[in-house]
Amino acid sequence: INAEYGEKNVRKKISVKYISRIWPWNTGVRKLQKVQNSCARFLFGNHGLKRWNSAMPLLKKARFLPIKERIVYKIALLVFKCINNMAPRYLADCIRIKDHPIKTLRTDMDYFLLHVPSLPNLQPTHRSFSQCAPSVWNSLPYHLRCHLDILMFKKHLKSFLFEKAFADIKE
Repeated sequence: INAEYGEKNVRKKISVKYISRIWPWNTGVRKLQKVQNSCARFLFGNHGLKRWNSAMPLLKKARFLPIKERIVYKIALLVFKCINNMAPRYLADCIRIKDHPIKTLRTDMDYFLLHVPSLPNLQPTHRSFSQCAPSVWNSLPYHLRCHLDILMFKKHLKSFLFEKAFADIKE
């Protein structure tokens, strides 16, 4: 940890939560990931050194989710809130639970899947909440989708995404 600043203060100042509030989202995920990588290098005193080396071990050490996983986290949390009536009505109206056929297979017994609407020919619609939310939610494992407590859901979701992002990274 950088000796000039306390660990707690540096983490608070440079966490993605705060960066994402001041950084415009329309600039792209790659640029925001570069900012997060620079923050991780700064946090551990590696700024300006070996910039061609991956910052992923530093992100893992700091327990930062990479930007793509952070986006998945936010979308999944919104879907959880929609399903459990904690979100605004206009968001909850964008998603719907998948209909179950009359004749079911064992694989059809998953009652926590969302209906994925067909994708129109317009390009920007794949980023809309009604399109990406069901895909993100359905990609989560069953044990995550069946949580009822929001705090446990957040904890297990972050752990799942963290393990997925850093599965092949050694410290």
